[in-house]
Amino acid sequence: MSDDPMVEEFFSEVNDKYYPQVMEGLELLEVSEVAQGIEILSRPLHTIKGVTGFMVGFEPASHFTHKIEDFLKKVQSGDVEPTQYNLTLLSRGINMIFQVLEQLRDDAVDEEEQEEVLALITEASSSGPVAAAETGAGVTVETRDSVTIIRVRDHRVHLDRQFKPVISAIMGVEPGDKILIDLTGVLTFGSTAWAMVASMGSTFKIAACGLSPAAKQTFYAWGFDTTIAVYPDEDTYFTTQ
Repeated sequence: MSDDPMVEEFFSEVNDKYYPQVMEGLELLEVSEVAQGIEILSRPLHTIKGVTGFMVGFEPASHFTHKIEDFLKKVQSGDVEPTQYNLTLLSRGINMIFQVLEQLRDDAVDEEEQEEVLALITEASSSGPVAAAETGAGVTVETRDSVTIIRVRDHRVHLDRQFKPVISAIMGVEPGDKILIDLTGVLTFGSTAWAMVASMGSTFKIAACGLSPAAKQTFYAWGFDTTIAVYPDEDTYFTTQ
């Protein structure tokens, strides 16, 4: 598809025009300027949805963008409460639009990851603000030397009901504060869970310790080490602070 002049022209506009607009909108969401952020995001998303709908082979991007745009509109209208969890989920979906576009251009589509995000959005849209922000029993939270330690109790963290308690615990920390996620005893920590945590790396100073070999492999394979610092154990973390 990359040899098509129309495709190349579209991606040129994406990189030069639409992506910078989206980044501006996402930055506003991060600082709770929700209304202004959504207003800025609406224009490029609507354009991407429309243009890809007429591009041969890029129809899946139009469909995916349409789903994300619907979720954005629900947040805008108040049908979905703009909780930190929902805004983080919205940001992840919007970022994934560009990932889907690149995958389609390279003929390497990851439909499973798209379905994961859309399933989370469907749940957030239907279960209401209380369920979306609900804190489960999968973590315990304590403080040591002004650092919030979130100890994950589930042995496997892949489903939303498994990582929502982690996200909710992070949301309870003051922006800019230090957070240590203790994964001692966790066998596997999925890419979706890592992505949700990493998406808040610009708001909180997040580190993790006690990663199993499987959790570590997923972590580094997806490049989350650019956002989250990793330590072998809790004591090592505190000796470096």
